[in-house]
Amino acid sequence: MTSLIIGVLLMVGGAIVGIALDRALLRRWIRNRDPERHHQAPRGRSARRVIEDAERRLESAEAGQVSAETAASRVEASLDALQAGLVLCDRNGRVVAQNTAATQFLQARHGEALVAPVIKDLLEQARSGELVTTRVELHAEPRRSYEVRAGPVLREGETLGAVALVHDITEHDRIESVRRDFVANVSHELKTPIGALSLLADSLAADTEPEVAARLAGRMQIEIQRVANTIDDLLTLAMLEDESGRPDERVDIGAVVAAASDRISETAEQRDVKVVVSMPTDLAPMRGSRLHLESAVFNLLDNAIKFSDPGERVDVQVETDRDTLTLSVTDEGIGIPAAEQSRIFERFYRVDRARSRSTGGTGLGLSIVRHVALNHGGDVSVTSREGLGAQFTLKLPLDNGD
Repeated sequence: MTSLIIGVLLMVGGAIVGIALDRALLRRWIRNRDPERHHQAPRGRSARRVIEDAERRLESAEAGQVSAETAASRVEASLDALQAGLVLCDRNGRVVAQNTAATQFLQARHGEALVAPVIKDLLEQARSGELVTTRVELHAEPRRSYEVRAGPVLREGETLGAVALVHDITEHDRIESVRRDFVANVSHELKTPIGALSLLADSLAADTEPEVAARLAGRMQIEIQRVANTIDDLLTLAMLEDESGRPDERVDIGAVVAAASDRISETAEQRDVKVVVSMPTDLAPMRGSRLHLESAVFNLLDNAIKFSDPGERVDVQVETDRDTLTLSVTDEGIGIPAAEQSRIFERFYRVDRARSRSTGGTGLGLSIVRHVALNHGGDVSVTSREGLGAQFTLKLPLDNGD
């Protein structure tokens, strides 16, 4: 309906423009008239009064022209600002208006060209009074999803035409997919230890021997800790995702690495993995969150140690240049297949599920690292070859803590 207003405004404006084309000549003619030579003005009105009335009508027409042109421009600009594509046809099916977003579909030559016939079909149905909606999936890379809606444009019961709206719902579908996967993964991750706890509790109730009871109780503590770790990591992720803006503390990155190394030292000792830290002694403070940065470094170390064999080592190296702090964690473990590397920062994703479960991993550690990096304006990446270890690199912008 708004686009029909555009057409009406343009037609009215065009008519006024046509009338005004000769306004300069007409004004010149009026002003060049000699009022004293014209004594036969209608109903006793003076010639000068007639001229003044004509001039007022000209001024009114000029004002109407500006008003119509301004209104049309504003409506067109508003429609072009819409992210959704809008196409309007008249009652005969002829396209009479479209905004900028719709042009990519109506004039496309490749993937988006598949949307154009859908728009045409739905406009045809809408002209008969139907409200119709359909989806269009484009499977070429990058994959896109569109929702096309069409309905009649009515005024006082009369069908003036039809309008179609095209929405890009690719991001909406992606978010919904992530949400479904997240719920399914959380349910699965919690169901496994809870199921184990149920079985252990039944066994403990049925067997009263002290040695068996002690062994079962120990297993129960392990499963309880696994649930607690999963919940803690989920809460950490939720906190990181809710934060807006960059954390604003003065952080000693050397102290952060030292604290994370100290936290992981017992696990490293149990697995007979040596952690070696190399960094400058004169690191300047940076702005950020000490708690979150320590969590990121800890999770990188925890991941490296869990996938290392006894007797291997994990190297932590910190370097800085004028603008960037680079922290890398390198292990000699099992490595990551090339096909898996693009997904390892997803929640609950595990390259080796059996080994992850045996080490108590939640599958959330690397996702936490990625969120910490993004919240600090940085990034995290991985390079690895299967069977030859992996290197995770955390890059953070520096502002020298000023």
